[in-house]
Amino acid sequence: MKNLFNNIKKYLKEYYKVIIIYILILAFFLIKLPYYISAPGGLINTENKIETTERFKMKGSLNMAYVSEIHASLPTLLISLINDDWDVQRETEVKNENETIEEKNYRNKMLLEEANDTALLVAYQHSDIDYKVHNNKIYITYIDKLSKTNLKIGDQILKVDDQKIPDKSTLLNYISSKKIGDQISLKVKDINGNIKYRKATLIDVAKSPKVGALVTETFDIDSNKKIKFNFKDSESGSSGGLMLSLTIYSHLNEIDLTHGKTIVGTGTIDALGNVGEISGIKYKLIGAVNKHADVFLVPYGDNYQEAKKVKKEKGYDITLVPVKTFEDALNYLKNM
Repeated sequence: MKNLFNNIKKYLKEYYKVIIIYILILAFFLIKLPYYISAPGGLINTENKIETTERFKMKGSLNMAYVSEIHASLPTLLISLINDDWDVQRETEVKNENETIEEKNYRNKMLLEEANDTALLVAYQHSDIDYKVHNNKIYITYIDKLSKTNLKIGDQILKVDDQKIPDKSTLLNYISSKKIGDQISLKVKDINGNIKYRKATLIDVAKSPKVGALVTETFDIDSNKKIKFNFKDSESGSSGGLMLSLTIYSHLNEIDLTHGKTIVGTGTIDALGNVGEISGIKYKLIGAVNKHADVFLVPYGDNYQEAKKVKKEKGYDITLVPVKTFEDALNYLKNM
């Protein structure tokens, strides 16, 4: 043992400079800094995200676009200095002030599940197919710092003031019937499956009574035509809702909406088929162009204006289509 110790000591003395250099190189490449980099991402073919019993296949492709989010290291920060398409943000800017990265990831995971269920619902609503919605569950996925409540992230809402809450719309309607300053009692199942009782004093949000929390709803849909989702654990977020609903609609009705083209789009979808704006439109458009997309469906409003500006500045040859609703997108693709 003594000889081993002496040999190690001798080796360290002889090669300590080399060892220090190796440690510095590893630190340079591996140590993560309190910054995140937003960069152009790629495309996800939404046909690969669903499983059906049908053999239907589109000639072209319907795709959702995504943003590459990089936890910065020294090399990636240096690259961002010379790459105009890479933008750096502090860690505090990519998450809410009173939210941990883990809570943000949980919220985005739940938003993906809600987006998938809602996309499925919208596709069924626009198809001549019988279906039934059941097993609705409402979760707390974000709590604003201005809220006055002891609700926790991951709470599943069961009752409010002893009234059973079967779905999200019932919850929102009940709260809107109250007054700012009213206190409500909530029976919940916490993230560990335990029954808890919470309180919330309704606060003023745009002159309306609100809890000051984000609620996310999931549900099941039964139908003779089955659709299953195929997402990785690493995937999250709600911005693929529009493209997923179009893809599901295509398979339910066996209609090729692509006409052999590469169609890319982004935007959330709600149960009424409204398309919502998203973040990172610049990076998604650049990613679509890099993949030689023909058409880019973009939420009407600020998203469309920003995409139009980027297209003009970079001289992109891609068709931008602003959409407010699922029907807007569907009608465009059918008549393309």
